[in-house]
Amino acid sequence: MIFYKKCFLLLLLWLPGLLAFAQKSEITGRVIEQTSGDPLPGANIILKGSSDATIANEKGEFRMQTEAGDILVVSFIGFETREIIVDRNASALTIAMKEDVNQLSEIMVTGALGIKRAARELGGGSQVVGSENLNQAKTINPLNGLTSKVAGLRINMYDSKVDPQIQITMRGTRSLNRSKNAPIYVVDGVPVPDISRINPNDIESVTVLKGANAAALYGSEGVNGALMVTTKTGNRDKGRVTFGHTTTFSNVYMLPPAQTQYGQGVNGVYNATQAESWGPAFDGSMKDFGPKLPDGTQPQALYAAPGSDNRLDLFQTGVNMQNDISFSGGDEKTTYFFSVQDAAIKGIIPEDKSRRTGARFNGSRNFGKLKTAYNINYVYFTKNTTPDGPWITAYSLPANFNFNSMKDWQNPLAIGNPNNFFTDLQKNPYHQINNIRDESEQQNLNGKIELDYEVTPWFNAMYRLGLYNNNVQTRSTTGKFEAAGRRNVNGSVNDGTNNFRRLNGDLILNFHKDFGKFTTRLLLGQNFRADNTKASSISTSNLLLPDVFNPGTRIGELAGSSSITEYRSLAGYGEFTAGYNNYLFLTFTGRNEWVSVLSQENRSYFYPGVSASFVFNEAIPALKDNNLLSFGKLFGSWNKTGNVTLDPYSLNNPYTQSNGFPFGNLVGFTPGLRYPNPNIQPEFVTSFEVGTQLSFFNNRLHFEGSYVFSDSKGQIFNATTSRATGYSSAVVNAGRLTNSIVELSVSGDVVRTNDLKWNVGFNFTHINNQVKELYEGLRSFNIFRQSYANIGQAYPSLQVSDYQRDPQGRVVVDAATGDPLVAADPRHLGTMVPPYQMGLNTNVKYKGFNLGAQFDWRMGGWLYSEIVPRMYTAGTEPRTAEFGREAFVYPNSVIETSPGVFTENTELKTSSGGKAFWTKQGEVQINTAAKSDFFKLRELNVSYSLPTALLAKQRFVRDATIGFVATNLFIIRHKDNKYGDPEYLYNSTDGYLSFRQVPPYRTYGFNVNVTF
Repeated sequence: MIFYKKCFLLLLLWLPGLLAFAQKSEITGRVIEQTSGDPLPGANIILKGSSDATIANEKGEFRMQTEAGDILVVSFIGFETREIIVDRNASALTIAMKEDVNQLSEIMVTGALGIKRAARELGGGSQVVGSENLNQAKTINPLNGLTSKVAGLRINMYDSKVDPQIQITMRGTRSLNRSKNAPIYVVDGVPVPDISRINPNDIESVTVLKGANAAALYGSEGVNGALMVTTKTGNRDKGRVTFGHTTTFSNVYMLPPAQTQYGQGVNGVYNATQAESWGPAFDGSMKDFGPKLPDGTQPQALYAAPGSDNRLDLFQTGVNMQNDISFSGGDEKTTYFFSVQDAAIKGIIPEDKSRRTGARFNGSRNFGKLKTAYNINYVYFTKNTTPDGPWITAYSLPANFNFNSMKDWQNPLAIGNPNNFFTDLQKNPYHQINNIRDESEQQNLNGKIELDYEVTPWFNAMYRLGLYNNNVQTRSTTGKFEAAGRRNVNGSVNDGTNNFRRLNGDLILNFHKDFGKFTTRLLLGQNFRADNTKASSISTSNLLLPDVFNPGTRIGELAGSSSITEYRSLAGYGEFTAGYNNYLFLTFTGRNEWVSVLSQENRSYFYPGVSASFVFNEAIPALKDNNLLSFGKLFGSWNKTGNVTLDPYSLNNPYTQSNGFPFGNLVGFTPGLRYPNPNIQPEFVTSFEVGTQLSFFNNRLHFEGSYVFSDSKGQIFNATTSRATGYSSAVVNAGRLTNSIVELSVSGDVVRTNDLKWNVGFNFTHINNQVKELYEGLRSFNIFRQSYANIGQAYPSLQVSDYQRDPQGRVVVDAATGDPLVAADPRHLGTMVPPYQMGLNTNVKYKGFNLGAQFDWRMGGWLYSEIVPRMYTAGTEPRTAEFGREAFVYPNSVIETSPGVFTENTELKTSSGGKAFWTKQGEVQINTAAKSDFFKLRELNVSYSLPTALLAKQRFVRDATIGFVATNLFIIRHKDNKYGDPEYLYNSTDGYLSFRQVPPYRTYGFNVNVTF
């Protein structure tokens, strides 16, 4: 009896443990690489919060005792650690691991042709920007997400419209043709002409291959480097759904300052119908404003400047709303990724808006030895904007102008109606906004099919076919408004269409064989590219009826045009890489290209390249397993690449019809005035690079440094010729540009604990760009207005008119009038491209909180503003009010009493301080030039992710994050720059601020992301 009692007591003691054990069950799993699906043997799997752990076998498989809600921590060197919540119904897991871009020794990068390569093999500079970093500010255009994050990469916006253009250059300018310096864009292995319409949330990573050395296999298109975009694919595990929403608001800032002392009038006398601010000082009285209204009422306005800038009333708060949803998943043979995005933007200019709706499907399927991959992306984009009139007007209007009172312009009795507007020298900005519109509708379709067959274990054959199709419909309208004199507006309409299609195909044979410690890989390929463009337009500039934009209701003849262009290229290429013991690599590349834009004699050209890399910490026994140095690599490369910047048919002589030629009504044609030189050859860019990559303290600190030199000879550009030849210009091979570049990148984890991680990164670029030669003894060549190519100076250079100055730099004034004298020769100020570029980023993660910030710093450049001269003329520029509109002694001036002898001017006053005087000063371009140095907080992201333990209590939501995002929160400019954002450019010209640009803005908002 006592025995049974003891057994019963023991059973009671063991029962809780037995019950707990009974709740556990064995789970099996497999750890694989996300992209390829290959197993990751040796991966560590730890049961979070316990000492239970296991290691994946050679097939990546593992077993472990778990219960519902347990968290598995999976790690593998070179890959990001993952936390997996055990589902109560799960019996088998497939865990796909993503590469960690911070592990320099193990990282795989997307090389040329979209082929994955070990980073240790590459003999040229490259950098990977992951999805999280790219989308830190939740931008619509993925190119904006790269700004200041990559050494050597420079990105500029044209303005702040709802769909601003982007200029991107890598490692300086190589061609005098300003539109031909962008890198090639490659999406999932397929070259495309543009990536601005890609949903940034669809991008897994962007690998930046810097310069021609890294992108040699792309030929002419790769001479400026390559942006290798890899889009997301499904994971080989349980399917997931991700939803994201972002709303941001935009507000204008950084308008050029305007004076607030004087109002409208002429020569100090008030004039109710004068737009310019040359009237008397503001006195706070009520004054007549404009003509009488049709009902006899005389409008009046307060003659006083308000406490805030009235010009800001023209702009509204912009709103940007993004909604994203994606579905992904897969199994051992198949993966899928499907996403939809809708992005709607309300611009800072009233009525301006755009909308982008797109969908992407990426899939893959393995059939034994055959691997297939395919994707398709469709984007529908619409845009409705006003041209450049409204904000040009705003810079010239008096400080007391009431913008809000001008909105009701359609009312015949309103002061904003064009018939009643206070002046006929300017237009009502709101009438321009509503009455002049540019609309566009774009449909973009692109995709690929890729077949990769394993012929033998050492030989793969792949064929990839890509399609890019872009259809754009445009309409520009001006509403008819009948009025007298300058107030009259002729109605017009211009309808256009542009269809572009590109087919790109690659056949790639990939051989790879190991011989003991030696590894070899031979890649042979053939490429074809076919571009077809058809553009047409029809327009009329004299419509009969208001608000009826039908070319059929017109006076006079229609105008129009139509063009069809084709471009073809063929290429054969090869690459051979030999490696020794996984630490020494040598790569040879070669490509021969045939292009249709050159003459038959010159259209075939070949260019070679060679590169090497040496992982010295693994080659030198004393450095192996070193606690200080985790990874060390030296690399170098040399390359010569042909660059063809000609558009199709540039070497054809076009003929045009001329009225009255040869005489009367006979139809005749005259040749073009540019000589189409049939002997044109490619520009050849020779470049070499040396550098190092280092990683310290168990991969906590990373450094990369490079020196690059490129020499671009035989520039293709238009040179002026004697008209005695029958032509005014000719296409020539002449000119030479060089670039000496230093790039440095440093990043590291300042703090790395279980709960806290603080990472800081810094990149630095210095570019010494020089014009070495121009055409036949030419020393200077005008590029655009104040932008020049000057031998011995950086390209492009800012060259402006200036005052006569004495040896001390003081302004020389006329001894009779006291007015400053203008020098006969222009003055060279310096480069318009900042030679020093720096990016600084920091990221702090503490438990579920995350703080990310990106700073941008550019120095050493110059800018020119064409806005300010107009403000001088209108009397709104602050300097025009500086001396009370009276004659004054010009500051820091001298009088030349005899040749070379200067006396300080202390008494001689200027001829006047009125409009004529200040208009002339506005024409002296040194007054509207400034240093373009700036430092700005480009991006800020603060977010919080719900704890994993909290989400483990339910089965619906896997991850949830809410955050605050902002851009351009502050900027520090050079003290002389009061004109605008130095980053903006105009007409592909760096450092040029135009009155046609929409002013800059800052954004702020929130985002939510949930994964199911």
